[in-house]
This record gives sequence, C-alpha cells and structure tokens, in this order.
Amino acid sequence: MSEYLHLLISGMVLLGLVSCEPVFDITDPAFIKECVSEHNKHRANVNPEAANMRYMTWDEGLAVTARAWARFCIFKHNIHLKEVRRVHPTFTSVGENIWAGTPYSSFKPESAVMLWNNEDKDYNYDTKQCSKVCGHYTQIVWADSYKVGCAAQACPNGVAETRFSTVPGIIFVCNYATAGNYAGVSPYKRGASCSGCKQETCRAKLCQNSTRDALQSYNWTPDWDPALSSCGSSCVAVVIIRLISVPLMFACVFCLQRRYSLFAYE
Repeated sequence: MSEYLHLLISGMVLLGLVSCEPVFDITDPAFIKECVSEHNKHRANVNPEAANMRYMTWDEGLAVTARAWARFCIFKHNIHLKEVRRVHPTFTSVGENIWAGTPYSSFKPESAVMLWNNEDKDYNYDTKQCSKVCGHYTQIVWADSYKVGCAAQACPNGVAETRFSTVPGIIFVCNYATAGNYAGVSPYKRGASCSGCKQETCRAKLCQNSTRDALQSYNWTPDWDPALSSCGSSCVAVVIIRLISVPLMFACVFCLQRRYSLFAYE
C-alpha cells in the first residue's frame, strides 16, 4: 500500500508539471498563419513607407525557443538571447517580443501583435526617438528581420512579474531573426514600397526571396527548455496506467481470496 501511495503522490506532482499546456501548438497551421500574416500586415503598412521591408516567414527553431521560454511563465525577456546557439541552431542573433494577459479566453495572436504595433504612435522615424515604449513596434517592422516563431502558453499558477501573477494567465512570446532594435539605426529605409528590393519579388509591399523564405526543419531543442527536466506526455501516461493498475490488482486479489473462501466453505 505504501508503494501505491508513493505512486499516487508522484502522479499528482507529475500531472501538475504538465498542466501548463500550450494554448496553441506551434505546429498548428492556423496559429502559424495568423502570427505570420499579422506581422506582415503591419510591416507592409508602415508610415512612412518602407523601401526595403522583407517579407516575413515562419521559423520552426524560433518557435521552439519561444515555446521553451514561455513555459517558465515569467514576464521577462529570455536570459539566453545573447548566447549564440542556445536560442537557435543557426541564427546568431535573435530578437524577442513578449505579451501576457488573463484570462486564457481573451487571447488572440492578432490582438497581441496589434498591441505591439500600436507603439508606433510614440516613435518618431525622422529623429529615431521614442517618447514611451517602442521596442516591440520597431522589432515588428525591422526590415532585415525576415523570420518569426511564436508560442502561447497557459500559466494556471499565473504569469510571474505581472500584476495578475496570482491568477491563471497566458504568455505569448515571438522570436525574430535576424534580431532588430540596434541603437541609432532606423528600422527600415524610407521610400516607395519595394523600391529597395533589388532583384527580389515584390509581394504586398514586401520584398520576397524564395530561397531566404524557404521553411527549415531542425532536430533541435534548447538545452534550457524546462520540459527536458519534467515528465512528458508518454511518461504521464505510464504513471496514470500504473495508478489505475495498482488498485485493480488489489481488487482482483481481494476477489480471488473471497471466492476461494466461499468455495472452501462449500
């Protein structure tokens, strides 16, 4: 019986570890499409117009990094961003935007990206000055950033470093490559849309390059991903099966003992 109690407690702990499920899977086509299209929509409609704004496409590695950091459920930037190869297998510079909110049902990638983009009202393109917070906006419209990967994570115990840290919340992280937001540098070149695309294709006011925009697949996970040290879905399945099987075994033995006694008396 002590073994069963140990299994029961272990199972509860492990189930708690995996209760923070992603709100959207990073391989969900609809989620990917919304994240990418919302970024490109704002990139195509900057004011003043951009001559060299690249078309942005999804990157699996950036999404894996976003998911790994979101799992910590803390409203702070990834502490590994400056560590080459610890946030992406090939890119040497990665940018990041973070949004957090509550409740889960209120979240849409579109709303989060729009909120970041709305910082444009506080940014002066001519002087490169920001009157409040503009870093999310400038990263979205950084012309040389052409890959994005996002993840949304449910945080049942709250998102740390927020005013709603004691209630269930959600955190949304997007990573970008190459990184933007270099001090004293304009996010893009002013000019007629696509006039700076050179030999590339113009797609909806954005510079498209089939080679650059090709989707890549990586067999890679950052070594700091908290999921690497917790119980995965297969592990949880084993625990659940064992939790169910132990009392069933006790019940079977009990029934056999009773049946044996009845037979003996007969």
